[in-house]
Amino acid sequence: MWAWARKTSKAGWISISAVAVAISLCCGLAAAQEDNALKPAPAVTANAELPDSPGALLAASSSANENAADASTVPARNLEDTSVLVPARRNHRVVRPYEEAAPLTAAGKLRLSIMSRLSFGEVGATAFAAGWAQINNGRPHTGTDAGAFGERMEDLAIKQTTQSFLTYGVFAAAFHDDPRYYILGDTKPVTRRVLYSALDVVVARKDDGGSAVDWPRFAGIAGATALTNLYYPTVDHGLSRGTQAFFSSVGSAVLNNEWHEFSGDLMHLLPHHRNH
Repeated sequence: MWAWARKTSKAGWISISAVAVAISLCCGLAAAQEDNALKPAPAVTANAELPDSPGALLAASSSANENAADASTVPARNLEDTSVLVPARRNHRVVRPYEEAAPLTAAGKLRLSIMSRLSFGEVGATAFAAGWAQINNGRPHTGTDAGAFGERMEDLAIKQTTQSFLTYGVFAAAFHDDPRYYILGDTKPVTRRVLYSALDVVVARKDDGGSAVDWPRFAGIAGATALTNLYYPTVDHGLSRGTQAFFSSVGSAVLNNEWHEFSGDLMHLLPHHRNH
């Protein structure tokens, strides 16, 4: 009976994930249309005067375009040479030092929270976590036989997708946070980069460039952990198990940031990178 209930729950959550993707895409189209529809019309006053010459019109148009361009993107880093910046990768949660990231709308955050889970790195991280839990018979406690690994992969994929959707999508939009991780880069001291990666789990970057406590991350982890009671084995239910899982997820987020921060350095140590 429990096995049937677990399968039913999993199927339901997989369906919810699919619906979430569809909603995210629809929200993206709706947001684009809404942005166009809500653009304020130019103010008209009774004493409005026309420019003295066509040159004045061109100058005003050029100034408006420059202001719009300045507001359309947010530099990923304060680099000395900003000419080397390139557009950040679409729907990626990690922004590299030489990339310039455009601001995210609420719909964009929802879309990123789902699409970023489809990357090779995220799938590999889920497989690694499932393998580690398989070796140690860790949470979720589904045994150590061959079939258990598939169940772990399924359970962890549902949990991590739910956590991503809540943290980087729903709550990031609600709190006006930028859910992306901005790599500091190898031009900074190693100790500073280590601390920066760890503190990024606690301190969030706001949409306006400020900073605040990363409530979306904590709320997303807590929500996804609570929802595991719907499809994890009974042995993994309860406040104690949930608390352990919460802090384990926070620790995993720190390690994930450290990997993003230093993986580029490790890649450059490989022979084929040193030869170029």
